Amino acid sequence: MSQITATPVHLAVDHPEPGRLTVFWDDGQECIYSLADLRKDCPCATCRDLRRELAQSDELSLMTNTSLDPSIEVSGLETVGRYAIQFTWADGHNTGIYTYEFLREHCTPG
Repeated sequence: MSQITATPVHLAVDHPEPGRLTVFWDDGQECIYSLADLRKDCPCATCRDLRRELAQSDELSLMTNTSLDPSIEVSGLETVGRYAIQFTWADGHNTGIYTYEFLREHCTPG
């Protein structure tokens, strides 16, 4: 696993357009992320388990509306130590911690 040494210096939600997050890194890199993709790939244990169960199941799955269409509106964003950011989504979900390494690996240059 590679070690990312760059850290964000600025985070901009809904920039350059709604539904996007732009991260400006201290090494000059600018990355744009889809909020829908970030939410879909939420790294929390609950979301990871749900994705794994759905991928492995041959049976009919009964899901709540929030599982099918979770909020991608950000109501809060904060840093976690010196290694990650944590979203609070408008539907209250806030357990996913997105490491800087994860973000750099999923970077779409701006």
